[in-house]
Amino acid sequence: MLKSLEIQGFKSFPEYTQINFHKGITAIVGPNGAGKSNITDAIRWVLGEQSAKTLRGQRMEDVIFDGTAQRRPVSFSEVTLTLDNSKKILPIDYETVSLTRRYFRSGDSEYLINKTPCRLKDINRLLMDTAVGLDGYSIIGQGRVDEILSNKSEDRRAIFEEASGIVQFRSRKEEALRKIERSEQNLVRVDDLLAELENQAVLLEKQAEDARSHMDLASRFRKLDTALVLRQLETLESQKAKKESEASLIEADLEEARKAQDHERANHESSIHTIDQLDRKLELEQTHFNELSVKETEHIGLEALYKEKYSSSKEGAESLLEEKNRLVMQVMAAEQDLAGRASERDDLMQRRNVLEKQLEGEKKRLLSLKERADGHGKDLSDLTVRREERMSRLADIRASLQEMAGEKQALEKSFQRLKTDKSTLAEEIATAAEYLKNLGRDRSSCEDGITVLQSRAAEAKKNTQQGHRQTDSIEQAAEELSRKIKQLAYEADTLERLELDYEGYSQPVRQIMQEEGKTARGGIYGPLGSLLTVPETLRQAVEIALGASAHHLVCDKEETAEYWIDWLRRTRQGRATFLPVQSLSFGTVDQKTLDTASTSKGWIGLASEAVICDQAILPAVRYTLGRTLLVQTLEDAVELSRKTGRRYSVVTRDGDVVHRGGSMTGGHRSARSTGVLGRPGRIQAARQEAAEMAGELEETRRKFDAAKEELRSFAESEEGILEELAQARRELVRLEAEEEAKESALRRIQTEREKLEEEEARLTERLAELDGSMARMGQDIQEGERERQDLEEGIGTLKTEHEEELSLYHDCRETVTKLELSIASIADLLAGFDKRAAQSDREIEAARLRLSSLEREWESQTRKMEQARNDIELNEKALGQIGEMIKASRASLEDLLTRREEAFTRQRALLGSMNSAGDLVASLQTVLERRKAETQRAEQQIDDQLNRLWETHGLTRAEAEGEADSIPSLAKATAERDELKRRIDELGPINHNAIRDFESLKSRIDFTVSQRQDIEAAQAELQSVIGQLDQSMREQFSETIHQVNQNFNQVFAELFSGGQAELVLEGDEDVLTADIGIRAQPPGKKLQKLSLLSGGERCLTAIALLFAILKLKPAPFCVFDEVESALDDANVKRFTDYIRRYAWSMQFILVTHRKGTMEAADRLYGVTMQERGISRVLSMVLSTALPYGD
Repeated sequence: MLKSLEIQGFKSFPEYTQINFHKGITAIVGPNGAGKSNITDAIRWVLGEQSAKTLRGQRMEDVIFDGTAQRRPVSFSEVTLTLDNSKKILPIDYETVSLTRRYFRSGDSEYLINKTPCRLKDINRLLMDTAVGLDGYSIIGQGRVDEILSNKSEDRRAIFEEASGIVQFRSRKEEALRKIERSEQNLVRVDDLLAELENQAVLLEKQAEDARSHMDLASRFRKLDTALVLRQLETLESQKAKKESEASLIEADLEEARKAQDHERANHESSIHTIDQLDRKLELEQTHFNELSVKETEHIGLEALYKEKYSSSKEGAESLLEEKNRLVMQVMAAEQDLAGRASERDDLMQRRNVLEKQLEGEKKRLLSLKERADGHGKDLSDLTVRREERMSRLADIRASLQEMAGEKQALEKSFQRLKTDKSTLAEEIATAAEYLKNLGRDRSSCEDGITVLQSRAAEAKKNTQQGHRQTDSIEQAAEELSRKIKQLAYEADTLERLELDYEGYSQPVRQIMQEEGKTARGGIYGPLGSLLTVPETLRQAVEIALGASAHHLVCDKEETAEYWIDWLRRTRQGRATFLPVQSLSFGTVDQKTLDTASTSKGWIGLASEAVICDQAILPAVRYTLGRTLLVQTLEDAVELSRKTGRRYSVVTRDGDVVHRGGSMTGGHRSARSTGVLGRPGRIQAARQEAAEMAGELEETRRKFDAAKEELRSFAESEEGILEELAQARRELVRLEAEEEAKESALRRIQTEREKLEEEEARLTERLAELDGSMARMGQDIQEGERERQDLEEGIGTLKTEHEEELSLYHDCRETVTKLELSIASIADLLAGFDKRAAQSDREIEAARLRLSSLEREWESQTRKMEQARNDIELNEKALGQIGEMIKASRASLEDLLTRREEAFTRQRALLGSMNSAGDLVASLQTVLERRKAETQRAEQQIDDQLNRLWETHGLTRAEAEGEADSIPSLAKATAERDELKRRIDELGPINHNAIRDFESLKSRIDFTVSQRQDIEAAQAELQSVIGQLDQSMREQFSETIHQVNQNFNQVFAELFSGGQAELVLEGDEDVLTADIGIRAQPPGKKLQKLSLLSGGERCLTAIALLFAILKLKPAPFCVFDEVESALDDANVKRFTDYIRRYAWSMQFILVTHRKGTMEAADRLYGVTMQERGISRVLSMVLSTALPYGD
């Protein structure tokens, strides 16, 4: 039974809301849009619904309250459903089970059983075959009814499967099919792996033969090559000594030439100093001349300015004198006009005083008339109100009298009906008491049997749950291992394909390698990056150190490089760089630098020593990496570069670089990029890890088989006990429900009898009250009519007097208005006179002030004229003095220019002598540097040969001299060495581990064959299990369809008051896949398909089918969401009557807006939306609900 539903943050329920459910029928009602269907959605959601559209949304985030204009959105949604499991319908050892689901806006989701985190899979398994799950029939909405009514049989099949209890079998079958599918995939991978391993075996066998041949040829090559290197060292040392002697002689000649150059340079610098002195004097004189010129220009401008000032001042004085005379005449005219306006103003004042006295008398008369009219108007209004009140009261008394007469007649009829009902209830009480006594004896006997079965079932369930946990854990571990092995195999295959196709290299490199593969011309080893093996910890550092060199092609000699360069040119495939190992010349790091580096912080070693490669391409490695140093950090790299004079590139483990010369490169670099260097190591690591996991997977599978066999025996034992227990519990539930229903019916009958007695007394008392009230109301009506007539007469007299007084008032009011208008007109004229007089006074005063100002301005202009005349005279004197000074400065400038030209001529002659001495020094310096370079080149070649001796053969010079054979003929020894080299090159890259790898590969092939046989055996076993499950499902489903069909026909006839209906299996002969057709024959119609019925008939037929299933396998609770909305009132009554028949054994929750459904409920929950967008729940217990079973 459903105990409660707790909602917080779900759709329109932002606040914590708890709805408690009880036995019987609970109805959830409310207006459209209030959120009542959100309660059904909450139940669906907490049971695991994953479709946002089923929950009437677009995405799952829509179930979280999204806020309103007044409320903020919430961050998560939570629903908890609490179930009473005292009858152990759910397979869990708790009396009360709470299911909780949370969803956050981040997309995270949580499921809990009794506040313990779990998976959605655990909830589905808990509810399986209990009719409570999403595919069951405990939650029926309009969409579920549509599925039953749909023409598609598969839409309604889920309900029948849930009722028949085969959902768990189907789940186990689907799990077995998934395992078969995974085993098929495993077989494909194993077959692919076997084919790959067999191909590898052929290749490894050939590589082992090549390894043995390589060992013999390499031994002879070492002796000859060592002797030839020693001979080359002797030649190079002789050349070095000769170049050092020549350099000493050139240094002496260079010293003499430098002394002569210094003498000529000193003379040249003296001449430059003289020229600088003359330039400074010339600059000073030119500045003085420019300043004088500027002053002359300024005084010329001042002369024009002073003359303009004099002319302007003269014109201003004349203009001021004219304005002064005009203002004097204006003041005299204004004073004469002001005197004429004063007499006219006095006449208007006398006329206004007369009119104001007349207005005062009329206002007093008007006030007296108004007071008399208002008094009569108030009296008339009071009488009218009293008349209306009397008429209204008479109407109320007459209406009440009529109502009382109708009530009295109805009460008399009810009184007769109560007497009949009391007699009937007494008989019903006696019958119900006897039936309850018999039910109590049957229930006690059933409870004793259930106690024994519960003890046995608890022990069996404990064993089964332990077995499930063990098999699930082992199975998950096996699936994880299998997934990782598949991922590693895919990663290794992908990298091998990239390596074979030379992906990541430039287009010319790929084209050359493809052409080499076709022609097998020989001489090309491959791109340098594909020939190196690097420890993973140093891969990034070496990759940075190589840079573009990783794409360079390594070949045996220059002729091979020439051929392929010509091929690229002919085919227009681009450009490529080649490293012919026989002719490469490369430098090394001297021993002193190595000693310094080895003691430095963070030292790792030389980059050329950090890689593993074939001896044949070692020169290419030293050519590209021989002068690159590896350290731990960028700080270590900067320090080491400084110590070595910035002559070498230094690379850190993270790929930062300090280049030769001091430039630096670094920053972030994606760690996921493997480059071309990472492939061989990744392939080997992936293969090795996959092989280790395969062994672990085999052991895990053996454990799973053993645990699965043990679980099977536990499950069979548990199923037998649970079936017995379920049968006993169903019987107990039926007895308890029937007993409770009868007790409730008895209590209801007794309560009803008490209510009838109380109602009888109340009716008697009410009839007496009505008789007395009706007599009093007759007297009130007669008295009210007399008062109304008196009021009508008084109103007529007052109305005539009031109209006469109003006429006199309006005449007086018109006279007052005319007088007020005349006085206002005179006041306007007086205000105009005063305004004009004030304006004239202001104009006269302003003119006098302006005359005073003009007098002062005229005197100022006169003074300015005199000042301008004096400035003109002084400026003319200054201009004459400046002209004399400019003439003297110009003569001095011409003299300095002549002296500077003579100094320039002497300086050019000295420059030619100095350049000649410099050319001699430069020539000798070039020759000396060339000799030193030749000496250094000889030293480098000696170092290169010593390095080659060490790097190629691991020998010092002393060790080589003791080991080398004598060479009777240099040409013959060289030819023999080249021949050995050619034969070694023809062998190609050598896998020195080929023999050992071949033996290991054979063992791996044998192990893989054994794995394949195990997978095939597991597939056969799974097929057998699926066959057994199919047989069990067919038998159980057929029996369920048969029983539901019988119930369907019976319920249909009850709901339709006749007719018949049936379920028909159509199409496929297999009951598990056959279509489930529905045929119905309402009373008066032919037997026909569901699609041919009317809308109401279709809906009621679907409801009949649901009740037929519930009758066979009752659900602990059932939620109906407006399923009866398409029914008329009569069919709604049939629907609710049938629900009450089963309410004693099942809990019903009805979401509805139909009045008939609400009347049948024991409790009502009303959903309202007092605040827009916020749903709230109110509850009501109905005491007048019908008894169950009626």
